[in-house]
Amino acid sequence: MEPQRLTNEQYLGEDFPLRLYNQTVSGPVALHWHEFYELCYVYGGAGSHTVNGRAVPLSEGSLFLLTPADFHSVSPSPDRPLQLYNAVFGEQLLSDELRPLLFRDYAGGTVTVAEDAREAVAEEFRLLQAELSGRQPGYRLMARGALERILLMLARLRSLEEGGGSGREETPQPEHIRRALVFIHHRFREPLSLRDAAAQAGLAPNYFSECFRKAAGVPFQQYLQELRLSFACSLLRGSPLPVTDICYASGFRTLSHFERAYKRKYGHSPREARMAGK
Repeated sequence: MEPQRLTNEQYLGEDFPLRLYNQTVSGPVALHWHEFYELCYVYGGAGSHTVNGRAVPLSEGSLFLLTPADFHSVSPSPDRPLQLYNAVFGEQLLSDELRPLLFRDYAGGTVTVAEDAREAVAEEFRLLQAELSGRQPGYRLMARGALERILLMLARLRSLEEGGGSGREETPQPEHIRRALVFIHHRFREPLSLRDAAAQAGLAPNYFSECFRKAAGVPFQQYLQELRLSFACSLLRGSPLPVTDICYASGFRTLSHFERAYKRKYGHSPREARMAGK
């Protein structure tokens, strides 16, 4: 079976799709994924975080965002439990203006908040917690505002760490293609058609197919398969999941198709990769 799947119904409720958890993690959190987005900030302790098979260290000031496409697990340091805020929220809280800033390259990654800025980030989480627990008039607006400010801090830190802190926003793809790409990168493990992606771009499927090929350099189906194969490769390297489970978790419908595509791309089968630690 796949790792545990955390659902919107379990964690978000129906009234307002945003929840905040302030917790101490003293033991390992097993590999899992969720239907919602998760924004995490470490304000104490240390440990490691494995996302889609790639491990990164966690320490005070670590800030990261997980999408519904991500598998992850957490391992706190034995002598320094992780203290963190977890904000979980639905996709509808990501505005059209915020998406391109957050997902410039469609990937996540952990950033480290500078020591002199950590209190400001923590204060936004405390405000978020107070608004969600107090539920005073207008609390939804206040809570959403705090969430958006934290996400903007994350986007700016990513930009700085990637060398993009000049203040000039680059747009390598047209905006309608960018919207479709973000959608694809967050949904590639699900059944996904050209028509679905075209709808995100607001284009007819045939015209979208032409525009997508020009922008991405490859046809839509090839791009989608490359994403799935890359994800499968990461899970083979970084998780104990059986090959069959990885096949379906990566978005492939049949094991035979997955094995053929994997060998064609990497030169060896998924099972050979697992045995060789590739």
